[in-house]
Amino acid sequence: MSLQQMNPRSRVWFYGLQEPLTAFQHEELVRLMDAFVGEWKAHGAELQAGYQILNQQCLVIAVDESMQAATGCSIDKSVHLLQEFGAKHEVDFFNRLLIYVAQEGNIQAFTPTALKTEISKGHITGETQVLHALALTLEESGSGLIPLKESWAAKYLG
Repeated sequence: MSLQQMNPRSRVWFYGLQEPLTAFQHEELVRLMDAFVGEWKAHGAELQAGYQILNQQCLVIAVDESMQAATGCSIDKSVHLLQEFGAKHEVDFFNRLLIYVAQEGNIQAFTPTALKTEISKGHITGETQVLHALALTLEESGSGLIPLKESWAAKYLG
């Protein structure tokens, strides 16, 4: 299911990578995620779920918990799926220190050090749009972007 068709109060999880997936990796992840969200269950009940891959680099998964709540075990299944995919392809979906900057239709991941460097050069400002990776619901994520000054990484602005 497309995220745009889901209940705005659907719970979301955000996973990002340092670099975009290759075309082959992207195709494999799409196949895995299509199968996974189509069969995802919590205590035997189907979860109304969807996902979106942004820029072949960021994965957003959502579950409409008004239908059936995701459980610890069901969430663990999604984490294990991404860990296995990551181990196979040598990619890491779990680096929570990366900041995803959206500029000119692209997404670029920055480490805190690299972000500070770009801020000091004036290439990135508090108004620069970043992915809202800490949103808890689709509604809270809005367009998916927020100004850097409103994100957890605002502390790097100085």
